[in-house]
Amino acid sequence: MITISIVSPQKSMDVINRAISHNDFGCIFRKYVYDQLEEITDIYEQCKDNCDVIFFSGELGYSYILSHVDNIQVPCTFVSYEEKDILSILLNFVIRYPEIPLTRIYIDFLTPVNDFKNLKKYLAPEYMPYCFENPVYNYETLRERAEELWNEKKIDMMLTRTTNQLEVLNKLKIPYIHFLPSEEMVRDSIKTAIDTIRLRQKNQISKLVILIKLMYPEHITSQEREYLEITLHKYLLDFRREFSYDFSIHAVSNRFELDLDSDLYKNSFDRIRDLITYLDQKGDLEFRLGAGFGSSLGESHYQAELALQEAIKYGKNDGFVIHGEDNALTGPLSLTRTLNYSYSNTKALQYAQRSGISESNLLKIVGLFQMDEDTIITAASLSQWLNITSRSCNRILQQLLDSGLIEEIEPQKQSGKGRPTRQYQFLRQRFLDEFF
Repeated sequence: MITISIVSPQKSMDVINRAISHNDFGCIFRKYVYDQLEEITDIYEQCKDNCDVIFFSGELGYSYILSHVDNIQVPCTFVSYEEKDILSILLNFVIRYPEIPLTRIYIDFLTPVNDFKNLKKYLAPEYMPYCFENPVYNYETLRERAEELWNEKKIDMMLTRTTNQLEVLNKLKIPYIHFLPSEEMVRDSIKTAIDTIRLRQKNQISKLVILIKLMYPEHITSQEREYLEITLHKYLLDFRREFSYDFSIHAVSNRFELDLDSDLYKNSFDRIRDLITYLDQKGDLEFRLGAGFGSSLGESHYQAELALQEAIKYGKNDGFVIHGEDNALTGPLSLTRTLNYSYSNTKALQYAQRSGISESNLLKIVGLFQMDEDTIITAASLSQWLNITSRSCNRILQQLLDSGLIEEIEPQKQSGKGRPTRQYQFLRQRFLDEFF
């Protein structure tokens, strides 16, 4: 039976409880209440091994976990307002408060993360309410934005769905209307989550998930962060249009998630390579990319998370893909020839621990052996695969040489007076015995 962990402030939990009691979802619910966003990381550790999906009452908690847990192992979702809900809220507000123009209200749940629920499509700029613009989405930034607008006398009222901020708004004496998701919204969101999990369990979805993480410079301002995120979002929209690739784009904090149907395996790899090249050629963003290619959305998302961590370890504008039941990694994808390797190779991991070579670097070398046992290795060529200095590669090659896993061959002569380049080859049987 499907198990859903519900994570919510206490007040929002009440409407969720009503939705659960009035509907037969056919699954098990575990409930976790938080007062501060920081508690969510502990809640995640408690429930990640005992549930099929983590369900947040709102976008704030969902955004927090995505930006504070690097390797999320459970699919996450939240109760989301749709366009029709926002339009209904504004229509009712106009009817109830005809004396307050929309330009004098602030809505803290319309954010860059949810693309302001497309409100700009319905309202001209001169009629738009104030929205939350900061890409950093937490209690502190929400309070700062509300206080700023109120102190500058730009607003007469605030619309909020952030339950745990109501006491703060009362202290600031800011008039507000608090919205909780309706029982119908909660019911539909839970049903969607259940349907997704059931499809995943039956392997009826074939999906490619691509995660792109922005890497920020040190001491970056919030305005600079927002500019970089808007820039990346624009590039992704331009790429989708120019290449006619059909994928959805979801933005949360400094990460973007692309979901698309994975047709042919090779075509999916080509799409990812096209995207890496396209973004890298722009030259003004530093990013890391991880992709998961699997039989379900949940599986693909999990694999993409692992691949993204590998891209972060690699440390440059590039990407990795995970596919298959053994979570085999492929990458770095920008190179003409990509490596295939897996962290399930326990013998390689044990050797890495004994030798002091990083697991990621050693597994790439094992992947290089699997790709071409007769390949000729130099410090310079290994540097490309590992994205570390040639000096560091020389140290690794010396360790492998001392362990009898490679042998030195005739050096490559340089034109002119340059020193010959030292070259190595794998000792096939020793390599097989050590790592396979």
